[in-house]
Amino acid sequence: MRVIGGKLKGRKLVSPSGESIRPTSDMAKQGIFNVLQFDIEGSRFVDLFSGSGAIGIEALSRGAAEVVFCDNGREGILLTGENLRLAKLIPNAKYRLMSRDWRDCLRGLSGKWNYIFCDPPYGSVSVGEIAETVKRYGSLEDDGYLIYEHDSAYKTEIPSGFELAKSRKYGRITVDYYAPAADVCALTGSFDPFTSGHHELAKEAARRYGEVVIAVAVNEAKKGLFPLKIRAEIAAMSVADIPSARVEICTGMVWEFCKQRGIKTIVRGWRDEKDLAYEREMADFNKEHGDIDTVLIRAEDEYADIHSYKVREALADGSDITPYVVPAAAEHIRAKYEETRRR
Repeated sequence: MRVIGGKLKGRKLVSPSGESIRPTSDMAKQGIFNVLQFDIEGSRFVDLFSGSGAIGIEALSRGAAEVVFCDNGREGILLTGENLRLAKLIPNAKYRLMSRDWRDCLRGLSGKWNYIFCDPPYGSVSVGEIAETVKRYGSLEDDGYLIYEHDSAYKTEIPSGFELAKSRKYGRITVDYYAPAADVCALTGSFDPFTSGHHELAKEAARRYGEVVIAVAVNEAKKGLFPLKIRAEIAAMSVADIPSARVEICTGMVWEFCKQRGIKTIVRGWRDEKDLAYEREMADFNKEHGDIDTVLIRAEDEYADIHSYKVREALADGSDITPYVVPAAAEHIRAKYEETRRR
């Protein structure tokens, strides 16, 4: 093992003798610091399962202002301590080695940190457990990353309150970068009418964000069945069980709607590759014009075949709409359809 970049570039590190400690590969380590390269200098960095200490030492070498190393294993503490002798070659290097459980480490940190790197023994600690503890103690800066290394075969889920900002695969190793989720997102669409698939997407958005604004928007490319006001009524009835969701009408450009309300993120769903291609185009448009980010969430299989047009077709031929809509809104949808048809 060696230091790859910075003031200590090329310096050899002491490697673990057994298999209880699995150092991050040079390829993955290089990849991590390629991602962080422009922001690592002056940052506060936590190497939460330090093992050999190689990641934290790399951060110090590249100019991190402060690094905390944490490990609760005797071999890891001794190995990190031995490798930290190199840190003495960096003038004014600020670092601390904590011999304790990772939870105690996060609880004992002072202030907020830019990067918290986690490489626990594969399968032993989930990113969800770590993220929940990070949130509890307010350990991460709003623009920071919780960085989680895991076996590529290990399936991870995006933890509540975070967004998967980046993910990089290095053979059998994957490194995920989780950013704190924005407080508010906009779930946008024509919602003509709102379906159970939309409801499921709203629930997922509410899990990730503090508040979800359901923006019922005009789509010039589609001939609408219901007026915007009725669509909004149906949407509001459909998300009544989601406390953090509220409904608004958007009559102009979606990115303008978001800018006016200080919303920085749009959530959209997709079912297939055709959907995904269209959503990416729209995401690029909203980013270019309003600097609005878009999070794309794939529909679960049970909702992949639910479309607003199927509700409209069922209404037209008098068949059952309950397989496609939220039960609480079904009667209202039927009643409003009859009113619309009589006009």
